[in-house]
Amino acid sequence: MSSATADNRPRRRHMHTRSIQCDGFLRDDGFWEVEAWLRDVKPFPQPAGRFREELKPGDPVHEIGLRLAIDDTMAIREAEAMMRATPYPTCIDVEPILQRLVGERIGPGWREAVRRKIGRLETCTHLMELLGPAVTTLFQTMSSGKKPEGRDSLEDQRSRSGRPFFVGGCHSWRTDGPVVAAMFPQFATTPGAKDQVSPVP
Repeated sequence: MSSATADNRPRRRHMHTRSIQCDGFLRDDGFWEVEAWLRDVKPFPQPAGRFREELKPGDPVHEIGLRLAIDDTMAIREAEAMMRATPYPTCIDVEPILQRLVGERIGPGWREAVRRKIGRLETCTHLMELLGPAVTTLFQTMSSGKKPEGRDSLEDQRSRSGRPFFVGGCHSWRTDGPVVAAMFPQFATTPGAKDQVSPVP
């Protein structure tokens, strides 16, 4: 019978930590940029193998990064992969692969464009996983516009004539829901009476 903690859950041993950090920037040339890193570490030593030296506790199993720069239309102008720590020397072969995305536009059909441009066996699984949080970080980076001081993150979007990228993207921003009806009524589609909410002052 296994030991249990005070709240009756089984005891557990820490085996692995994956950290993802994404930082968004507005550049002097007007482009938006995201730098994203994925880092895997283990709290115990790992013996040397055929392809790498011994890893001490906390040494990275993976340390993989990417950088994307986009313009105001969400078109990718620059793309770079960075493979700092990998389990196999062949992993670094994929560093140039993201350059194939230059010229593609982030938006409807984005995922299909990535699949079309980059084959599964041509790249790194972890690098492709990192694209998701990197792109959503770009959305957050752009959300307050280029002069964000003293502004709500939605103010920039409400001042534009086009439909914001997030409308229709999740439960709260569904076009037939109360939030879109209150914040962006021009894009709302027949909300139910029970869903009505008062606009934010």
